[in-house]
Amino acid sequence: MQTHDTGKPRPGKQPRPVRKLSKRLDVARQLHDLEQDAALDIVDIERLRVSVTRSLWVFLAVGSVFTTTGVQDFLAGHLTPADPVWWGCWGVEPCLVGILITILRWEAAMIARGIDIDSKAVDWLKRFLLGSTLVMNVVPALWPREGGISAGMLAAHIMVPVLVFFLAEVMPIVQARCTQARRAVTLTKPENSTPEPVDPVPAAPVETPASPVEASPPAVTTSMALPPVTPPAAPIEAPAVPAETPAPVPAAAVELDGLGIPVGMQQQIRQLVAGSTAPVTAVDIQRATRLPLPIAARVVDRLTPVTANGYAH
Repeated sequence: MQTHDTGKPRPGKQPRPVRKLSKRLDVARQLHDLEQDAALDIVDIERLRVSVTRSLWVFLAVGSVFTTTGVQDFLAGHLTPADPVWWGCWGVEPCLVGILITILRWEAAMIARGIDIDSKAVDWLKRFLLGSTLVMNVVPALWPREGGISAGMLAAHIMVPVLVFFLAEVMPIVQARCTQARRAVTLTKPENSTPEPVDPVPAAPVETPASPVEASPPAVTTSMALPPVTPPAAPIEAPAVPAETPAPVPAAAVELDGLGIPVGMQQQIRQLVAGSTAPVTAVDIQRATRLPLPIAARVVDRLTPVTANGYAH
């Protein structure tokens, strides 16, 4: 591959270990800046909410399957699968659990917004749903159609409905508390380095005095004729000389070797210095490149002789 000589001095290529370490340092600085961002707390809270909610949904579904069998056994009685009612009994418990979860999700939304639910109708509806599931699961275990009472099945038919109820009760609370924690995180707004434009105040009109020529001559009260008075010549103003604007700092005058800064960031810093009319500060460099403040301060130390009078020493 042939290279064309452009006449510019080619910078020396850094050794491979230096380039690899510079890339690793660049990644480490970016990770450090991201970890300092308050928005990372929102991401962690949202991940926790999703993980806990999925686990609760799985256990709630497993518990609902068990309670559904107890409710179907209580309602179906001695019916056979040939009877449509036998199939319809399978949908009673999912309907009760769905109503319970819907109410508790609404309660969670209100709690997250600081609204207390003090309605007795809501409390009685939740108790009725729990009581219905509990009774329809306990009765078949206490009076089985075949065989005697099994202590294990009786304990399971009491424990699982109560567990399903409390899972449905805890799940909306988890949602509400995670929402409150996410809203409690305060995000800092980025500072605006460019000053806001100020509306120019219109200058008051200056009244210019009338020239001697346009002024009316005083009335002559005597009969003697006065000699004509010639008006003084207006002073000639010298043309305004435009002030010399300082020459922009050449981008090639900035030397940033030896600071461990990647080549891409060095080019960004050179462009920032070349396009800035005011002295570049460490905060400006940090906003443009996301470098740590100590490294940005060292860069400013390198730029100090350049930005002092516009020419490299």
